[in-house]
This record gives sequence, structure tokens and C-alpha cells, in this order.
Amino acid sequence: MHQSENAARLAVRTIHLSDVAEFPDSKEHAPAVLLLVAPPDRVIAGFTQAFHRFAAGLHESSIVAVLATPEDAAGIVATVADVLQFQLWVAVKLARPVKRRGRLPQHHAALLILSRYRSPLRHAKTRVAYTYCPACERTTKDYGGKKHTYHAFGTLLSDVWRDIHYAPGERPTQIIARLADLFGREPYQRLNVIDLSKMESMVSPPRRRKRMIASSGGFETVSSKIVCGDVLTELRKLPNDSIDFAFADPPYNLDKRYDAWDDDIAVGDYLDWCAHWIAELARALKPGRTCAVLNIPLWSVRHFQQLRQAGLEFQNWIAWEGLSLPVRMIMPAHYAIVCFSKGSPRPLPGLRRLTSLREDFCLRASCAADRTGDRQPITDLWWDIHRLKHNSRRVDHPCQLPPTLMRRLIELFTREDEVVLDPFNGAGTTTLCADALGRRYVGIELSPRYHELASSRHGLLRAGADPFAAKATRVPVAKNSRVGRAGRAAGIVRYRVPKKTLQLEVKRVAQLLGGRLPSREELRARGRFPIRYYDEYFVSWGEVCAAARTTGMSERRNIDSPT
Repeated sequence: MHQSENAARLAVRTIHLSDVAEFPDSKEHAPAVLLLVAPPDRVIAGFTQAFHRFAAGLHESSIVAVLATPEDAAGIVATVADVLQFQLWVAVKLARPVKRRGRLPQHHAALLILSRYRSPLRHAKTRVAYTYCPACERTTKDYGGKKHTYHAFGTLLSDVWRDIHYAPGERPTQIIARLADLFGREPYQRLNVIDLSKMESMVSPPRRRKRMIASSGGFETVSSKIVCGDVLTELRKLPNDSIDFAFADPPYNLDKRYDAWDDDIAVGDYLDWCAHWIAELARALKPGRTCAVLNIPLWSVRHFQQLRQAGLEFQNWIAWEGLSLPVRMIMPAHYAIVCFSKGSPRPLPGLRRLTSLREDFCLRASCAADRTGDRQPITDLWWDIHRLKHNSRRVDHPCQLPPTLMRRLIELFTREDEVVLDPFNGAGTTTLCADALGRRYVGIELSPRYHELASSRHGLLRAGADPFAAKATRVPVAKNSRVGRAGRAAGIVRYRVPKKTLQLEVKRVAQLLGGRLPSREELRARGRFPIRYYDEYFVSWGEVCAAARTTGMSERRNIDSPT
């Protein structure tokens, strides 16, 4: 269930095509919102060329959504990049996981959101209703002391849609309804659904599965090590066919504050650099083994092509719902882990053993201790691993991955004593998890400071200590955001007035002003607390006004009154 603000649901017209030559004249849809439903298993012969011609003729305000498999969606993005702007890659849950040999069961489809215009996506503000744990009857997410800053109905829509589902080959009714509301604003009047899913006679032959690539000889033994140096220089030192699992979480070129890397270089230079280290990973990988690259979907579609150009075979697109910072009205939660194998993939070593939390259960320790039946087989849609947001669980690195993510990947793709490679080892999460799980490891890191941090944490592990243990009194210097610190994060030991009380006071003043958010001077004049508390305790005026912008919510089911 969803709720869109100030939206008039678009009328829906469906066009069933039996041949790609029947693509309608794009001039009929100006300005338009369109949904193209691709075949459930593979792209139609000639589809991309026909789609490109169609897209090029659309009105400059048009929005195009494409529902396809992740493998086909990555190819579609590349073919229309010159006429359509990439806006979103939404992972939509499938009604039933699709099992395939040597792969994780596929549990999501790709919903590409593209536009003819180059500005940010224009849409209605949309919320998704809260879901409730069947064991404790509370929301599946623990909102803690921030319930007053959330809406009574639900949370903002993200780019991972698990509250609805799609059955390939059937009409995507729930997706159509959501798109009709999401884009139900001027200048749009209608959602045109172009359905190609029944073109059985026009479907191209199934892709041939590549045979296992022959090894160049006996595998050379690689000993565990972490090295400090340039990624390309160090990768070239690795023998051919020597790595069992390669995992890369490269800089995203989003101007993060790394210690020894410029994270804001020209796009062409960034992609060229990525192509080089991907080629080296492919060379060092053993036949049948997996290379996994983590990135945001914008770059993952490029990595998909680069991994294929390196001679590897597509294995899985893992959609990790790892919400970081709510920086826009559709929250960026989808982080892609694009997995390719060298030749045909071997059976996944950990597939039968690993499970994930059932998505309708919460993560509260008090609830989990008293329940059973909350696990299910693992698929390629991961929602039960969360980012490290609390300072007590982070070290001085701006982009630290949760160890639960790396343990799952390593257990899934490797056996004991096999070799795990991370060419961007950072603070050492990958190599530490590999070491703890009885795998050999190679970690490469450019920054001497991060390398030294990883080395010291490996020393803790060898001494029998937990390198991931919480350290509640320490505040890291490195940050994953350009937003400054305030409150306890900036060293304030005790709040004279709780932050919640201050935010609710802003809400009271806003009500006195007829619902309008107060300015700093208005809050100083009408508020009951010194303005300096707001300056010291909050990182921005937006955070100050968070409660005034919304209704407040309760974590309990069937309680309608806001907190």
C-alpha cells in the first residue's frame, strides 16, 4: 500500500504488441509516461533498436519505465543512454524466486526509470505503509526515539519495492498502480503500458551457457597478506587463476572524503580506470569462481558491461537494500552487487547452508529471542543486513561495510582455505571476515593510514579479540557524509534539553504560525528554549524542523494517534 501527495492517478491504456515493428508512433504520447513490459526471460530480437527509435521521438518531458530481468535491463540502459537519462533502477520483488543452476535464486525484477529530460526526476511525494512483525506486532523497523519525525502512514518510497510483487508473464497490476500515482501530476494525463511479454514467436534463442574456461595450469598457492600500494600495480603481481572470490567495493566517484584518493574525477577517466582493474580481477580469478562488484546502480550498469567485456559470464545481480542517507524523495536504498563468473559458475558452496531473515519479521533482539520460524532460504534480494550508522561500531573510514555483509558473501561463494581478494580493502572488513572464517586473503589498499588500521585490526584478531567490537566512547574522524557533526557526535556529553523536546517545540511554534515552518528568528522569539541549543545539537535547520514537517507515528499496530 502506498500514498502519494497531491497526485491525480493517471488513466491507464494498455497496448499489446505482437511484433517489435508495431511500436506506436512516439508522437502520439507527448508528453508521456510509459511502461514497457519486456518478456520474462530474455529480450526480444530487435527490441533495443526499435526501443531506441521510439525513445528518440518522445516529447522532451516524457518518462519511460522498463520492466525486465536485471540482465536485460543492464543492456537496455547502455543502448539508450544517448536519448534517455538514467534516473532510477528499482528492484521489485518477484512473487516467487526463480531457481537457476550456479546462481542465487532470482527474487527481483528490474524497473528502470528513464527520462527524456536531463534534470532530476519529477514525481509526487509517495510513502509506503509500515509493515508489522507477526511476533511482536510492532513495525519491522525499530524507529527508536525518532518516532516523532516520521509520518503516521509510512516511510518515503525507496528504490527497493518489497511491499508489492510482480509475477513474470502476468500483468504487473501493482506496479502500474504505483506508477500511475507516482507520476500523477502535470503535465501527465495517462500511463501508457506497452506490453511485449507475450511475443513468444519473436523471442530470441536462449543464451548459450558458456563452458568452464580451462585453466592455464596448476593453481599457484597464494598466502594471506594485506599490501599497501596502487591497485593496478598490485593486481598485476597476482598469478593467473589464483583467486577463488574477488570482491570490489571501489570509490563511487561521489566526492567522498578518502584519505589518499580523489573521489571526484572525470566520468570517462573513472570508468576507464574501473575497466582496467576489472580486467585484472578477471585474469586472476580461477575458472568457475565469482567476481562481485558493489556500487550504486548508476555505475553498476557500466560495471556489468565491463565485466562482460573482460570475458566473464553473468551470474547474479544482488539487490542489497542498504539505505544510507535519505537525500531525496525516493530514498536511495538499492546497492547492487553484480556477480560474474569465469566460465560457467560452480555450484555455490554456501547456498544450501545460508538463510536470511523472513522479511515480515523485525530485528529487535527482545523479539528475536522468543520466536521461531523466522528464517527462509537465501535469494538475490537482501533486506536483512543494515549499514553501520552508529559511531560506536565504525572505525576511521568513510565507507565501512557491515561485517555481516562480507561474511554472507564469503560463505556463499567460497569454501575454507580458499582465497578471497579485495582490491579496495580499506579498514580491512573483507580480509578480517575471510581470516575469521578460515579463508586465505589478499587485501590491497592505497592509503597507508587505512592499511595500518587494517593491520592493527588483524593483530587484534590474532590475539583473540573481536576487531568489530563496539567502542561506545570513540567518535570516528572520517565520515560518510559531507554534513557536519553536532550534538554528541561533536563531543557534547549531555543535552540540557532532549533533542526530541526541542523538535516538538519547533512543531508547536509552526502550529502557532498556521502550519508554516518557523525561521531561526521566529523560533528565537516564540520558542521556550535558547536558540543556542538548536545551533549546538543539530546538524542543519532541516533536522531542527523534522518533527514540524510530519505527523509522528507509533510502532504499534492499530494505534492511529501520532506520537
